[in-house]
Amino acid sequence: MKQFLVILGLTALVWLAVSMAEEHEYPMKVRVEMTGYDTVRYAVVHADTVLPIQASMEGINAAAVSLFGITPRVTFEMPGDGLRRTLPVAEVADNLRQQLASLGVRHVVGSRDSLLLVLAERESRTFRVSLDSVDFLFAEQYGLYGEPRVTPATVTLFGPARELDAIGELQVARNTFSNISSTGTYRLPLDPVWQRMNDVRTTATEVEVYLPVEAYVEREFKAPIEVDGADTTMRLRLYPDEARIRVWVAKRDLERQPDFRVAINYSDVLAGNGRLEPRLVSFPSWVRPRSVEPSEVQCVVIR
Repeated sequence: MKQFLVILGLTALVWLAVSMAEEHEYPMKVRVEMTGYDTVRYAVVHADTVLPIQASMEGINAAAVSLFGITPRVTFEMPGDGLRRTLPVAEVADNLRQQLASLGVRHVVGSRDSLLLVLAERESRTFRVSLDSVDFLFAEQYGLYGEPRVTPATVTLFGPARELDAIGELQVARNTFSNISSTGTYRLPLDPVWQRMNDVRTTATEVEVYLPVEAYVEREFKAPIEVDGADTTMRLRLYPDEARIRVWVAKRDLERQPDFRVAINYSDVLAGNGRLEPRLVSFPSWVRPRSVEPSEVQCVVIR
Protein backbone atom coordinates (compact mmCIF):
# COMPACT_ATOMS: atom_id res chain seq x y z
CA MET A 1 0.00 0.00 0.00
CA LYS A 2 2.83 2.37 0.87
CA GLN A 3 4.56 1.64 -2.41
CA PHE A 4 1.32 2.35 -4.27
CA LEU A 5 0.94 5.71 -2.57
CA VAL A 6 4.51 6.66 -3.46
CA ILE A 7 3.91 5.72 -7.08
CA LEU A 8 0.64 7.66 -7.08
CA GLY A 9 2.36 10.72 -5.63
CA LEU A 10 5.17 10.58 -8.17
CA THR A 11 2.65 10.18 -10.97
CA ALA A 12 0.74 13.22 -9.72
CA LEU A 13 3.92 15.28 -9.57
CA VAL A 14 4.88 14.26 -13.10
CA TRP A 15 1.39 15.10 -14.33
CA LEU A 16 1.48 18.45 -12.55
CA ALA A 17 4.90 19.28 -14.00
CA VAL A 18 3.77 18.38 -17.50
CA SER A 19 0.55 20.33 -17.05
CA MET A 20 2.37 23.41 -15.75
CA ALA A 21 4.75 23.29 -18.70
CA GLU A 22 1.94 23.28 -21.22
CA GLU A 23 0.83 26.54 -22.81
CA HIS A 24 -2.75 27.69 -22.27
CA GLU A 25 -4.74 30.88 -22.48
CA TYR A 26 -5.32 32.67 -19.18
CA PRO A 27 -7.36 35.77 -18.45
CA MET A 28 -5.31 38.73 -17.29
CA LYS A 29 -5.81 42.43 -16.65
CA VAL A 30 -3.09 44.95 -17.49
CA ARG A 31 -2.90 48.58 -16.44
CA VAL A 32 -2.56 50.99 -19.34
CA GLU A 33 -0.58 54.23 -19.28
CA MET A 34 -1.21 56.54 -22.22
CA THR A 35 1.43 58.92 -23.60
CA GLY A 36 1.88 61.06 -26.69
CA TYR A 37 -0.16 64.09 -25.61
CA ASP A 38 0.73 67.39 -23.93
CA THR A 39 -0.04 66.86 -20.24
CA VAL A 40 0.48 70.59 -19.58
CA ARG A 41 -1.98 71.87 -22.15
CA TYR A 42 -4.60 69.12 -21.85
CA ALA A 43 -6.48 67.53 -18.96
CA VAL A 44 -7.71 63.93 -19.13
CA VAL A 45 -11.49 63.64 -19.12
CA HIS A 46 -11.56 59.88 -19.71
CA ALA A 47 -8.93 57.20 -20.26
CA ASP A 48 -9.20 53.42 -20.51
CA THR A 49 -6.64 52.50 -17.88
CA VAL A 50 -7.40 48.75 -17.59
CA LEU A 51 -7.31 46.31 -20.52
CA PRO A 52 -8.60 42.71 -20.10
CA ILE A 53 -6.68 40.23 -22.28
CA GLN A 54 -6.29 36.52 -22.93
CA ALA A 55 -2.61 35.70 -22.55
CA SER A 56 -1.03 32.50 -23.83
CA MET A 57 1.60 31.34 -21.36
CA GLU A 58 2.88 28.31 -19.53
CA GLY A 59 0.93 27.27 -16.49
CA ILE A 60 3.84 27.84 -14.13
CA ASN A 61 4.07 31.48 -15.24
CA ALA A 62 0.32 31.94 -14.90
CA ALA A 63 0.50 30.47 -11.40
CA ALA A 64 3.26 32.91 -10.44
CA VAL A 65 1.26 35.87 -11.75
CA SER A 66 -1.78 34.76 -9.76
CA LEU A 67 0.14 33.82 -6.62
CA PHE A 68 2.00 37.12 -6.35
CA GLY A 69 -0.94 39.28 -7.48
CA ILE A 70 1.00 40.75 -10.39
CA THR A 71 -0.86 43.39 -12.41
CA PRO A 72 1.49 44.32 -15.25
CA ARG A 73 1.68 47.90 -16.55
CA VAL A 74 2.00 48.70 -20.25
CA THR A 75 2.51 52.00 -22.06
CA PHE A 76 1.01 53.07 -25.37
CA GLU A 77 1.50 56.26 -27.36
CA MET A 78 -1.92 57.51 -28.41
CA PRO A 79 -2.14 58.48 -32.10
CA GLY A 80 -3.62 61.67 -33.53
CA ASP A 81 -3.77 65.23 -32.23
CA GLY A 82 -7.43 65.77 -31.44
CA LEU A 83 -9.29 65.81 -28.15
CA ARG A 84 -10.72 62.31 -28.73
CA ARG A 85 -8.20 59.61 -29.61
CA THR A 86 -8.62 55.87 -30.08
CA LEU A 87 -6.07 53.09 -30.38
CA PRO A 88 -7.14 49.73 -31.93
CA VAL A 89 -5.91 46.94 -29.66
CA ALA A 90 -5.22 44.66 -32.64
CA GLU A 91 -2.66 47.18 -33.96
CA VAL A 92 -0.61 47.02 -30.75
CA ALA A 93 -0.89 43.30 -30.04
CA ASP A 94 2.77 42.68 -30.87
CA ASN A 95 3.81 45.71 -28.80
CA LEU A 96 1.68 44.43 -25.92
CA ARG A 97 3.20 40.94 -26.16
CA GLN A 98 6.72 42.39 -26.11
CA GLN A 99 5.97 44.43 -23.01
CA LEU A 100 4.63 41.29 -21.27
CA ALA A 101 7.40 38.97 -22.47
CA SER A 102 9.14 39.08 -19.08
CA LEU A 103 6.09 37.26 -17.62
CA GLY A 104 6.39 34.50 -20.19
CA VAL A 105 3.51 35.72 -22.36
CA ARG A 106 3.82 34.38 -25.91
CA HIS A 107 0.56 35.51 -27.48
CA VAL A 108 -2.07 38.10 -26.62
CA VAL A 109 -5.69 38.57 -27.63
CA GLY A 110 -7.44 41.71 -26.44
CA SER A 111 -10.91 41.48 -24.93
CA ARG A 112 -11.68 45.00 -26.17
CA ASP A 113 -11.56 46.43 -29.68
CA SER A 114 -9.87 49.72 -28.81
CA LEU A 115 -8.61 52.03 -26.08
CA LEU A 116 -10.16 55.49 -25.71
CA LEU A 117 -8.61 58.75 -24.51
CA VAL A 118 -10.71 61.91 -24.17
CA LEU A 119 -8.96 65.23 -23.46
CA ALA A 120 -10.06 68.76 -22.61
CA GLU A 121 -7.99 71.86 -23.32
CA ARG A 122 -7.07 73.78 -20.19
CA GLU A 123 -7.49 77.53 -19.81
CA SER A 124 -4.22 79.43 -20.15
CA ARG A 125 -2.59 82.71 -19.10
CA THR A 126 0.76 84.03 -20.27
CA PHE A 127 2.92 85.97 -17.82
CA ARG A 128 6.04 88.05 -18.35
CA VAL A 129 8.74 86.84 -15.97
CA SER A 130 9.71 89.43 -13.34
CA LEU A 131 13.24 89.75 -11.92
CA ASP A 132 12.22 92.05 -9.05
CA SER A 133 12.95 89.34 -6.48
CA VAL A 134 16.59 88.95 -7.55
CA ASP A 135 19.42 91.26 -6.49
CA PHE A 136 22.41 91.54 -8.81
CA LEU A 137 25.22 93.30 -6.91
CA PHE A 138 28.22 94.41 -8.95
CA ALA A 139 31.85 94.66 -7.96
CA GLU A 140 33.29 98.16 -7.63
CA GLN A 141 33.60 99.97 -10.98
CA TYR A 142 31.50 97.32 -12.75
CA GLY A 143 27.93 97.62 -13.88
CA LEU A 144 25.21 96.51 -16.26
CA TYR A 145 25.88 97.34 -19.91
CA GLY A 146 22.55 97.27 -21.73
CA GLU A 147 19.49 95.29 -20.71
CA PRO A 148 19.35 91.81 -19.19
CA ARG A 149 17.88 89.17 -21.49
CA VAL A 150 15.46 86.64 -20.01
CA THR A 151 14.82 83.32 -21.82
CA PRO A 152 11.99 82.53 -22.02
CA ALA A 153 10.71 86.06 -21.47
CA THR A 154 7.15 84.79 -20.98
CA VAL A 155 5.77 81.62 -19.42
CA THR A 156 2.30 80.19 -19.97
CA LEU A 157 0.34 78.56 -17.16
CA PHE A 158 -2.52 76.14 -17.88
CA GLY A 159 -5.35 75.27 -15.52
CA PRO A 160 -8.78 76.30 -14.24
CA ALA A 161 -9.63 79.93 -15.07
CA ARG A 162 -10.40 80.75 -11.42
CA GLU A 163 -6.98 79.57 -10.30
CA LEU A 164 -5.17 81.40 -13.11
CA ASP A 165 -7.01 84.65 -12.38
CA ALA A 166 -5.68 84.52 -8.81
CA ILE A 167 -2.07 84.69 -10.03
CA GLY A 168 -0.93 88.31 -10.28
CA GLU A 169 2.59 87.83 -11.60
CA LEU A 170 5.28 85.25 -12.17
CA GLN A 171 8.64 85.88 -10.55
CA VAL A 172 11.89 84.03 -10.22
CA ALA A 173 12.65 82.67 -6.76
CA ARG A 174 14.31 85.15 -4.40
CA ASN A 175 18.09 85.18 -4.78
CA THR A 176 21.16 87.42 -4.52
CA PHE A 177 24.30 87.42 -6.66
CA SER A 178 27.21 89.47 -5.32
CA ASN A 179 30.53 90.84 -6.61
CA ILE A 180 29.61 90.47 -10.29
CA SER A 181 32.49 91.55 -12.55
CA SER A 182 31.89 89.78 -15.87
CA THR A 183 29.18 88.98 -18.36
CA GLY A 184 27.37 85.77 -17.53
CA THR A 185 24.24 83.67 -17.83
CA TYR A 186 22.32 82.71 -14.70
CA ARG A 187 19.87 79.80 -14.52
CA LEU A 188 17.14 80.82 -12.09
CA PRO A 189 14.21 78.71 -10.86
CA LEU A 190 10.78 80.31 -10.95
CA ASP A 191 8.80 80.85 -7.78
CA PRO A 192 6.50 77.79 -8.13
CA VAL A 193 3.23 79.61 -7.52
CA TRP A 194 1.42 77.02 -9.67
CA GLN A 195 2.19 74.34 -7.07
CA ARG A 196 0.02 76.21 -4.60
CA MET A 197 -2.90 76.12 -7.02
CA ASN A 198 -5.28 73.32 -7.96
CA ASP A 199 -4.22 71.47 -11.12
CA VAL A 200 -2.17 74.29 -12.66
CA ARG A 201 0.67 73.37 -15.02
CA THR A 202 3.51 75.44 -16.45
CA THR A 203 5.50 75.51 -19.69
CA ALA A 204 8.72 76.27 -17.78
CA THR A 205 10.05 75.91 -14.25
CA GLU A 206 13.16 78.06 -14.71
CA VAL A 207 14.59 80.82 -16.89
CA GLU A 208 18.02 81.88 -18.06
CA VAL A 209 19.09 85.47 -17.45
CA TYR A 210 21.89 86.85 -19.62
CA LEU A 211 23.62 89.73 -17.84
CA PRO A 212 25.94 91.93 -19.97
CA VAL A 213 28.56 93.50 -17.70
CA GLU A 214 31.31 96.05 -18.37
CA ALA A 215 33.99 97.84 -16.38
CA TYR A 216 33.19 101.55 -15.89
CA VAL A 217 35.30 104.63 -15.17
CA GLU A 218 34.13 108.02 -13.94
CA ARG A 219 34.32 110.95 -16.35
CA GLU A 220 33.33 114.61 -16.07
CA PHE A 221 31.76 116.66 -18.83
CA LYS A 222 30.44 120.22 -19.15
CA ALA A 223 27.22 121.40 -20.73
CA PRO A 224 25.46 124.80 -20.93
CA ILE A 225 22.41 125.26 -18.72
CA GLU A 226 19.27 126.04 -20.72
CA VAL A 227 15.89 127.47 -19.68
CA ASP A 228 12.89 125.38 -20.73
CA GLY A 229 9.81 127.35 -21.78
CA ALA A 230 11.60 130.73 -21.75
CA ASP A 231 9.87 133.83 -23.13
CA THR A 232 11.83 134.72 -26.26
CA THR A 233 11.17 138.43 -25.66
CA MET A 234 13.10 138.27 -22.42
CA ARG A 235 16.84 138.11 -21.93
CA LEU A 236 17.97 135.73 -19.22
CA ARG A 237 21.32 135.38 -17.57
CA LEU A 238 22.25 132.39 -15.45
CA TYR A 239 24.90 132.25 -12.73
CA PRO A 240 26.66 129.96 -13.32
CA ASP A 241 25.60 129.21 -16.88
CA GLU A 242 27.41 125.89 -17.19
CA ALA A 243 26.98 122.54 -15.42
CA ARG A 244 29.49 119.85 -14.58
CA ILE A 245 28.15 116.36 -15.16
CA ARG A 246 29.81 113.33 -13.63
CA VAL A 247 28.96 110.02 -15.24
CA TRP A 248 30.18 106.45 -15.45
CA VAL A 249 31.32 105.42 -18.89
CA ALA A 250 32.11 101.88 -19.97
CA LYS A 251 35.73 101.45 -20.96
CA ARG A 252 34.69 100.41 -24.45
CA ASP A 253 32.93 103.79 -24.90
CA LEU A 254 35.70 106.10 -23.71
CA GLU A 255 36.34 107.39 -27.21
CA ARG A 256 32.73 108.39 -27.79
CA GLN A 257 31.59 111.97 -27.29
CA PRO A 258 28.32 112.24 -25.36
CA ASP A 259 25.67 114.95 -25.76
CA PHE A 260 24.03 116.26 -22.60
CA ARG A 261 21.20 118.69 -22.04
CA VAL A 262 20.82 120.45 -18.68
CA ALA A 263 17.93 122.84 -18.01
CA ILE A 264 15.82 124.73 -15.46
CA ASN A 265 12.10 125.54 -15.77
CA TYR A 266 11.09 129.09 -16.77
CA SER A 267 7.94 128.67 -14.66
CA ASP A 268 10.18 128.47 -11.58
CA VAL A 269 11.87 131.70 -12.63
CA LEU A 270 8.53 133.50 -12.94
CA ALA A 271 7.41 132.14 -9.60
CA GLY A 272 10.36 133.85 -7.99
CA ASN A 273 11.66 130.56 -6.73
CA GLY A 274 15.04 131.29 -5.24
CA ARG A 275 16.18 127.72 -5.66
CA LEU A 276 16.53 126.83 -9.32
CA GLU A 277 17.76 123.27 -9.60
CA PRO A 278 19.40 122.22 -12.88
CA ARG A 279 18.09 118.95 -14.22
CA LEU A 280 19.77 116.51 -16.56
CA VAL A 281 17.09 116.42 -19.26
CA SER A 282 18.76 114.12 -21.78
CA PHE A 283 21.89 112.01 -22.01
CA PRO A 284 23.14 109.07 -24.08
CA SER A 285 21.93 105.60 -23.15
CA TRP A 286 25.51 104.35 -22.86
CA VAL A 287 26.43 106.58 -19.89
CA ARG A 288 25.30 106.30 -16.27
CA PRO A 289 24.78 109.72 -14.63
CA ARG A 290 26.25 110.20 -11.17
CA SER A 291 25.76 113.88 -10.33
CA VAL A 292 25.07 117.36 -11.71
CA GLU A 293 26.77 120.46 -10.25
CA PRO A 294 26.00 123.09 -9.18
CA SER A 295 22.95 121.95 -7.24
CA GLU A 296 21.28 125.34 -7.83
CA VAL A 297 21.71 128.42 -10.01
CA GLN A 298 20.47 132.03 -10.05
CA CYS A 299 18.61 133.58 -12.93
CA VAL A 300 18.44 137.29 -13.73
CA VAL A 301 15.71 138.53 -16.07
CA ILE A 302 16.76 141.47 -18.23
CA ARG A 303 13.75 143.39 -19.55
